[in-house]
Amino acid sequence: MKSLLQLYQEHHGNTSDKWGIYLSEYDRLFSSYRESPLSLLEIGVQNGGSLEIWGEYFGQAKAIVGCDINPDCGKLKYVDPKISLIVGDANTDESERQILAHAGKFDLIIDDGSHTSGDIVRTFARYFQHLSDGGLFVVEDLHCSYWQEFDGGLYDPYSSISFFKQLVDVVNYEHWGVEKKPDDVLEVFLKHFGCAIERELLSRIHSIEFINSLCVIRRAPAQENLLGHRYIVGEEENVVKIKGVAPLSSKQATLPQINNPWTARAFHPMEEVERQRTQIVEQEGRLRSYAQDLAMLREANSGQEQEIRHLTETVSAQELQANEHRRAIESLSVEIHTLRHSRSWRITAPLRWPMDQARRAKRVLSAVKSGINRVGGVKYAAAKAWGVYRNEGLATLKSKLKANAHQKLNPTPGSFPYDRNDYVEWIRRFDTIDENQRAVIRGVIEKMDSHPLISILVPTFNSDLTYLSAAIQSVKSQLYPYWELCIADDASSDERIAALLKKESQADSRIKIMLRSENGHISAASNSALSLAMGQWVALLDHDDLLTEDALFVVAHVISTNPEAKLIYSDEDKISQNGVRFDPHFKSDWNPALFLSQNMICHLGVYRTDLVRQIGGFRSEFDGAQDYDLALRYIERIVDEQIIHIPKVLYHWRVHEGSTAMSSHAKKYALTAGKMALEDYLRRNEIKGTIDLLDSGMYRVHYALPDSGPLVTIIIPTRNGLSLIKQCIESILKKTVYKNYEVLIIDNNSDDPRTLQYFSEISANSKVRVVRDERDFNYSALNNSAVNLATGEYVCLLNNDIEVISPRWLDEMMGHAIQNKTGVVGARLWYPDDTLQHGGVITGIKGVANHAHKHLPKGMRGYFSRAALIQNLSVVTAACLLVKKAIYLEVGGLNEADLKIAFNDVDFCLRVRDAGYRNVWTPYAELYHHESATRGDDSAPEAQARFRHEATYMLEHWKETLPNDPAYNRNLSLETEDFCLAWPPREHILCELYLEKTSL
Repeated sequence: MKSLLQLYQEHHGNTSDKWGIYLSEYDRLFSSYRESPLSLLEIGVQNGGSLEIWGEYFGQAKAIVGCDINPDCGKLKYVDPKISLIVGDANTDESERQILAHAGKFDLIIDDGSHTSGDIVRTFARYFQHLSDGGLFVVEDLHCSYWQEFDGGLYDPYSSISFFKQLVDVVNYEHWGVEKKPDDVLEVFLKHFGCAIERELLSRIHSIEFINSLCVIRRAPAQENLLGHRYIVGEEENVVKIKGVAPLSSKQATLPQINNPWTARAFHPMEEVERQRTQIVEQEGRLRSYAQDLAMLREANSGQEQEIRHLTETVSAQELQANEHRRAIESLSVEIHTLRHSRSWRITAPLRWPMDQARRAKRVLSAVKSGINRVGGVKYAAAKAWGVYRNEGLATLKSKLKANAHQKLNPTPGSFPYDRNDYVEWIRRFDTIDENQRAVIRGVIEKMDSHPLISILVPTFNSDLTYLSAAIQSVKSQLYPYWELCIADDASSDERIAALLKKESQADSRIKIMLRSENGHISAASNSALSLAMGQWVALLDHDDLLTEDALFVVAHVISTNPEAKLIYSDEDKISQNGVRFDPHFKSDWNPALFLSQNMICHLGVYRTDLVRQIGGFRSEFDGAQDYDLALRYIERIVDEQIIHIPKVLYHWRVHEGSTAMSSHAKKYALTAGKMALEDYLRRNEIKGTIDLLDSGMYRVHYALPDSGPLVTIIIPTRNGLSLIKQCIESILKKTVYKNYEVLIIDNNSDDPRTLQYFSEISANSKVRVVRDERDFNYSALNNSAVNLATGEYVCLLNNDIEVISPRWLDEMMGHAIQNKTGVVGARLWYPDDTLQHGGVITGIKGVANHAHKHLPKGMRGYFSRAALIQNLSVVTAACLLVKKAIYLEVGGLNEADLKIAFNDVDFCLRVRDAGYRNVWTPYAELYHHESATRGDDSAPEAQARFRHEATYMLEHWKETLPNDPAYNRNLSLETEDFCLAWPPREHILCELYLEKTSL
């Protein structure tokens, strides 16, 4: 009987291509099958000669079946009747059906056609089930899995060789020692390649043999694939004592491995590999994109840099001129005094004109000086001007400078007496503590039931001695005396740092220091400071920043009045090198979505010491954003109600060259570390999504949607208005990427023939339904009725004057809607002139409620970027509102009895919020709002009366709620939508200590 090698050497006819080692190994593997009536399947036959040779080699075979994807194989013809050829992709259902028509089971399956790792794994997953017990599944040419062109590489975790190596674990399944299933180890492979293998089938793998580029998998009944009995023979035990084990019948034992970290992992290591792999690809893509952007920015900024230099020089020149004016004014003032009291007043009348000019120059000087002082000097005035120029353009900068100067020089009679954002004046009136207030605070401290010890953590490294001394002094000056200052120096090379710290520690026993011998960076130093803490609470203070003198008192007061509190944070502002406060950040109350967009806790953040230690303190891999990472892990251990916001500036963030306060881009590594911390947060909480680092230094969460998202019913009430409704519907149908939606048009008594004709035509679209509702116009009732007709799991209320801008608007909104605890989701709506119509709703503004940042030009980010960040808001507009249908019904829908037209969305969103859900606004779902183009005449007497009735209902029903929107701040105005300062701030629990009762 000829060997396979001899058959190859003597073969004439169709060409066959096999490696020599394959031929010798096949003789060894297949020799026992040569006389049996086997069935053989070969995937990938090239020129077809191998099938002819298999026909000769297996003379008794019932069927020799080949399959090849090359359509030219259809030209191959065979004399041997047992040979059949299928032309097609073996990994399709149709090819599999044709193959199985020739043999239900195969004794030998040879994969010689799959070369990419994905094809090899998919072929095995599809055809191993068709292998007979005792049969062999042979994979050829596995060396392809080392080549990038074939989805592989030496260490590629998803190569086909890696897959078959992993099968070895399946063969040893009974010895794992943990409660895992045999397909668990293959899950990441199968998911990656989009295939599946039944668990029972895996138990039939008997052996896996690697022979150079061959892998041979032998199949056998499951009971034959165990170690079986342990045979112990002989009588002498001179080395290892195995008494107590019955000879010839000892059963196998599995040692429990539940405490083995490499066995009992909650997830497969490949999942981590996949995450890293994805990150590498994303980072490389971003690096290429950044390189391109950088080249473009350098080219574009060349002109801007010249402009800012010009601006800086201009401001400097103005300051020199101002000094000259000041000297001239002093001289002229003496002269004027003399002249006005001189008998020669009439004679010197010609001098009145230059004196008038001198007075005007003095007012100009005052305006310039005020503008400069507000941001702390010429340098910061230039930086402020550059920020306006960069974000809003030169025209806006000029107009603002002109408007400010005009307001200073020509105040309007009866107008507001101050610039509404004059923070210096605002501080003087509302945020300055006098001796009487200090006495009151000390009295309150004495009467407190308890005095929690607060440990302030300060890591230092080569700090500026002036700033460090000021930071320490700000703690020593606290009105609340129950604190300890824990300072850890991270091996500063400046010996003066250690000397200063030792001196301060010796002077005040409350100051504890640790001088680290090795530099470990900020997290290591912060953990060293934490190790010194004895207080129940820890507060974080940077080495160059300042606490207000009442900071720890206010914190202690909150602790004493909120026994369930676990995390406390305050408002903050910035302070220049010469001590001028500016840029106040008046924050919202706890806002989880906003916190995933920016570190809104930041300063002053105060935490329970025991919880900080339980979560492991600060982590060095997130240096630069270690406080953000700490807060992200910390909030997972507490509930929303345990997070308290203090609406008062308690912390001054120092601005100097290189500080993060000067620019979020001053420490790029910190932004990257923040992104990593957010990614780790998503992973820990099993939230599917990705994180983008924005140009503003903020972040965006992309929530992943399932392959087929839930059905959304888009509800659009309308009456006539053909151009608007047609524009709305066509923009949805043409631009919306999200697939699983339906449009439900509620026709409220349309009588325009063209509109009715359009409804008839559009109804032919399978995604659109038109329902006639002939009741009197009641927006709430129309929507409530439509929700009952909706077949979607989610409903989207949409005005007929909306036009889609961003194709992924519905994907974006649904990404938030499917998250845990989400209630209503709102979108960013623009007026047709590209100014902001809806950036969320703040209750209490101008009465019931109003739109935040209304009329803000496109491209501007608003107050601390809040017009451009995902956040939780109390209310979003029903012009575009998405909510789960079950939640809509749970709270009773829109109030059709009391709020037929106006404020029904405000009332609805507040009820959803009070039901325990979080309402979300996202700026990444963008649409135009051609506002209320079909509403009718709101100036009609009946419309005015209805509006007054509905406004009165809201003001009475939500009396305590409206002026206290948790998404806003008591220090911000309820008179405008632009987040300007409130004059005075609205009252809070500490108002009697801080608010000057002076009317404006």
